[in-house]
Amino acid sequence: MKKTVWIVGLIALWVFFPVLTQAADMTGRQVMDKQKEFHKVKTEIGDEIMLLVDKDGGKEKRQVKRSAKEVGPDIHRYLVVFLAPADINGTALLTWEQKERENDQWLYLPAQKKMQRIAKGSKKNYFMGTDFTYEDMEPEDLDNFKYTILRSENIEQDGVTSECYVIEAVPANDEKKKESGYSKRIMWIEKPHLYTLKVEFYDRRGRLQKVQTNHAMENVSGTVWRAKKTLMNHLEREHKTLTGITARQINKDVDDSVFTERYILSGRHTQ
Repeated sequence: MKKTVWIVGLIALWVFFPVLTQAADMTGRQVMDKQKEFHKVKTEIGDEIMLLVDKDGGKEKRQVKRSAKEVGPDIHRYLVVFLAPADINGTALLTWEQKERENDQWLYLPAQKKMQRIAKGSKKNYFMGTDFTYEDMEPEDLDNFKYTILRSENIEQDGVTSECYVIEAVPANDEKKKESGYSKRIMWIEKPHLYTLKVEFYDRRGRLQKVQTNHAMENVSGTVWRAKKTLMNHLEREHKTLTGITARQINKDVDDSVFTERYILSGRHTQ
C-alpha cells in the first residue's frame, strides 16, 4: 500500500506545462499519472520544524530530517529522522517502496537499539504521536486506487484563488479496502501545475476524519513545486500537526547506504 508521504506528503514535483494538463477529457488516473511525472525527483533532503497541537492548545515542537531517493525505476526509499527533543532524538522511520507487493517499513527506537518492522495490520496506527498514520507515510500507489474527477472547483488558500481538479480516490480492490484505514480521500489538485493543495480523509465508516492542507507553494526546479508548510487537522481527535520546511535540496548525491538498517544502527542518521 502506498500513500501520499509527506505528506507527506507527504512528495510533489514541477517551466513548462503540457497542454494535456488543461484537457477537459482527462481521466482521474491521467491527472494522477501526470502529477507523478511532474513531481518526480531523483533525491530530496529536507529539514523541518514540526509542531503538535492538542485540543487544549498544548504544543510540542520537534526537529525532523527527511531523505528520499529513487533507487530503481519508480522505486523509492525514504527516511524520516527525529533530531529533537532529546527524548526522541534518533527515532527513525525507514520505508522501502516495493513493486508487486507490500512496502516495507521499519521503526527505529534508540532505547531498543533495533529496527521494528511495521506489520501490515499496524499501518493504520499513528506515527509518533502525529496525525499521520504509517499508511500516510508511504508513497501513492496509483494501481491500488480508483481515481474519479468529481468536478473542477476554485479554492482560496493563502490569499490565492486556484482552480483545481477535485478527485476522489477509493481502494480499487478488496485487499486494499481491507488494509486501508480510509474509505476514500478527496483531493484538490491545482491546475496546471498539478500540486495538491488539500486532501480530505474519510474513515472506514465514511465520516470525514481529517483534512490536510499544503501552503506557501514554491517552485524549486523546472516543473517541481513543494509546499513550505503543511497542516494536518484531525477533526475527531481535535489535534493538529503542522510542519514547516527550513531547508531543502533536490537531486543531490545521496548514497544508497543512507536507507539501510546498518546506517541507522551506526547512529550516522542523526549527523
